[in-house]
Amino acid sequence: MTVRTVPRPDAGVVRSADGSLVRHVLVTPGMCGPNSLFVGRLGDWTWDAVSAACDVDAYAAHTQDGAPTYLSFYYYRVRGSVRFHPLRLTFGDRLQVVSRVFGFGSESVLTVHRLRRDTGGPVQPLVPEDFYSYADEDCLYVETFNRWIARSRPDRNTDLVRSSPRGFRHRHLPVLPDGFSPRPVYARARRDGTFVPGGDAAVRFAIDYAVEPSRDLNGVGLLYFASYFSVVDWAVLRLWRRLGRDHRAFLGRAVLDHQLCYAGNADADAVLRCEVAWRPGAGAGNPEVVDVVIRDRASDSLLAVSTQRIAATGGEP
Repeated sequence: MTVRTVPRPDAGVVRSADGSLVRHVLVTPGMCGPNSLFVGRLGDWTWDAVSAACDVDAYAAHTQDGAPTYLSFYYYRVRGSVRFHPLRLTFGDRLQVVSRVFGFGSESVLTVHRLRRDTGGPVQPLVPEDFYSYADEDCLYVETFNRWIARSRPDRNTDLVRSSPRGFRHRHLPVLPDGFSPRPVYARARRDGTFVPGGDAAVRFAIDYAVEPSRDLNGVGLLYFASYFSVVDWAVLRLWRRLGRDHRAFLGRAVLDHQLCYAGNADADAVLRCEVAWRPGAGAGNPEVVDVVIRDRASDSLLAVSTQRIAATGGEP
């Protein structure tokens, strides 16, 4: 008999009656500051949650043929408020994090996370209707849609293929109610180059980013999913400077909603073309919209679509 070892989440993580994972987190220097640190840690929690819910080791998954397969990020959304958004996190903050996994077939899975400041109060169930209403301005809401992928060629990061791992259990997972699926949302974004259609961009430009192998790759040589957030913010900083805003405005901005769809990966020597578009808030108090579409410059293939909604008053000097 083969015994599979599924990694345990962090000490102190509790599984609730509905299968959610509940953890109490101390914010450390390695998970706050730039968005890439925060979303990277949340990505680890997604892998923990899927491992626990699906009886699979997401950190060492293999196909039926024994090839490595990875729980790649295809869609990522972080939604908060002026009171509580990722850039407000700092050393020593304490968070209550509830994570729940939903089924999307044999090759995909969706995980939702609800974060609130940990005051020692009771843990409320993570109900999809409450999660997607985004009603509590003292919470951060995160959803990640993941697909199992494998390399089609061992020396390249392009032409990745879907490939589920051995032992991946999914039929028992709850299914999201109709209307909550992210699939039509990111399909429109890939088509339109934005998650927020409507209105002409007041500023539009393109800028190139060379993938940095010493910083942007993960431990298996793929362009790290959190590095896309870094590239987007790198491009947004250049936009902020074109708008006459300084680094204080950039660091002080309040990103209320960030959606990112991944369409491909890139090799370590790739140059990325970042197409940036900015729309001011449509009326007083409405958020600004910043789109960044990332393409491989050599092939012009689409790699990612990102939209940030930023508080109109956040970050002004």
